[in-house]
Amino acid sequence: MRRECRVTPAEPLALPCNVHRELLLKKLREVVERTRCSCIALSGGIDTSVIAAVARGTGIGLRGYTVIYTEGVPRDLPYADRVARALGMELRVIRIGRGFVGEAIPVVRRCISVEPDYIELRNDVVFYAALLRAREDGCSCIYTGSGGDEIFAGYSFLLTLGSERLEELRARYAYCGRYPELEIARCLGVEVVAPYLSKEVLETALRIPITCLRTGVLRGKEILREILDDLGLHTIASRVKAPAESGAGTDVLIRL
Repeated sequence: MRRECRVTPAEPLALPCNVHRELLLKKLREVVERTRCSCIALSGGIDTSVIAAVARGTGIGLRGYTVIYTEGVPRDLPYADRVARALGMELRVIRIGRGFVGEAIPVVRRCISVEPDYIELRNDVVFYAALLRAREDGCSCIYTGSGGDEIFAGYSFLLTLGSERLEELRARYAYCGRYPELEIARCLGVEVVAPYLSKEVLETALRIPITCLRTGVLRGKEILREILDDLGLHTIASRVKAPAESGAGTDVLIRL
């Protein structure tokens, strides 16, 4: 995030969580219906699975892209496959090895606005591989789950913060957050749609009370989990958060 960013958190709406859930789902549908992308970077995590399910419900046939590192343990793949099967989606698995990573790193470094450390690079090469393949396949645009963890308190460090501090951070992430995958997409000339960062979704999401995002079990994103449960994706709804590098298997790369 930019340090100079100054935003005022929105006042939470005192409505039942199920009402907030319906309002959020309505806004997500509006974004998906308006943009009608043909592809999605599908990790099989909560954020992208919600978007894929919403698209299916609006009659949009998506093609999913899941990246795995051939020398690691691709934890995302079983979940992405489950989502694709449940929604009747085509899933394209992109297998990358050490050679691809070596070629991708200089491109990624040129594309993003700050010098990344090796931990961020392990994430970035995953997004780069998915976006590159989407461009090669002629996707009209590709959905990403960018902002899901930040806006709906998915990161573990957000779960123990006081409500006031968490509200402040959510607003800062929403309007001033840095999302390298979006920078890479612009660099590659790939049109990306991040529904969670759209104006209409943010206006609704940032007014959801913290109590609807985290519960006593402190796992975060409860409102998105409930949407998945309602849509029948129970296994995904209960999934534990996995970083991009862990899900793809690039976490075995120590230095890049």
